[in-house]
Amino acid sequence: MQESRSQFNHSPVNRRSLKRVAPASRMRAAVENRTRRHILGMAEVIDFSGLGLALGGMAGDPVAALGDRLDVTLITDEGLLPVQAVLVRIKCDGLFGLRLQAPSAAAEHFLINLYLRAVQGLLVCRE
Repeated sequence: MQESRSQFNHSPVNRRSLKRVAPASRMRAAVENRTRRHILGMAEVIDFSGLGLALGGMAGDPVAALGDRLDVTLITDEGLLPVQAVLVRIKCDGLFGLRLQAPSAAAEHFLINLYLRAVQGLLVCRE
């Protein structure tokens, strides 16, 4: 019995996110709570990485709780991108942390391009 357990290495999967960056151009998000069937409204994307978003400036009193599934449409200069997310953090100052669900291949390329543009914008600002 001991031998069979030692054969399998169940080390945790190392899922590292990209460094969180603020978008170079203004990025907005339309958010709908799929779990509670309630439209949360528009928010500003404060920062993002490949696996998550931070939203702020949501108008009104949002009806949401940790673990709620959200439909998020990112509104950028390049176009619209619908993604699904899970609410993982709520802060007192109105910031929401979202973990993105795995998007389709085309949406994944769009997110990577947005991230690269944001990183390039940061590099330009620092020089």
